[in-house]
Amino acid sequence: MSLQTITINTSLSADGFKSVCDLAPGGLPAVVNLSNYFASVPDQQPALLTVNVGAVQASGTITSTGTAANNETMRLANVVITAKTSGAVAADGQFNISATPATQAASIAAAINAVPALSGVVTASAVAGVVTVTSVVPGIVGNAIECIDVNLANVTVVGMSGGSAGTTYTLDLR
Repeated sequence: MSLQTITINTSLSADGFKSVCDLAPGGLPAVVNLSNYFASVPDQQPALLTVNVGAVQASGTITSTGTAANNETMRLANVVITAKTSGAVAADGQFNISATPATQAASIAAAINAVPALSGVVTASAVAGVVTVTSVVPGIVGNAIECIDVNLANVTVVGMSGGSAGTTYTLDLR
């Protein structure tokens, strides 16, 4: 997926910027706030706007080829993901093992998506025994997200890669 990243360098502190341009509402209100901010930047307040167009999110895969064993693990962004024979608690990073690769992969993806510490870091989706883990933030930063197999049997983990910054354009608003 190709996304755009906007970086604003300003002399304002984070709280100062938020007081004049609250981006928290999301969607159209945030865009309006950003547009109003740019319209109000006085000549004496320097600001640089950097836009990365075509930034790509990093991704990795977890391929289930058979049944993992109880209490085997992998790590994703310093969160331990643990196989359980039954009764897995997804929010605790646990998934139920299964002899059916697609079922086990779906359980792994559900666990990744349920862990609060991974929210805003990665998302996961499963198709036919393969979990694709995708960095939420586009760019090269996603390539550094830890995604490793610790001791999972019948599961192959391929680390995060493919994130790129895209093309950078800088507007000097000084």
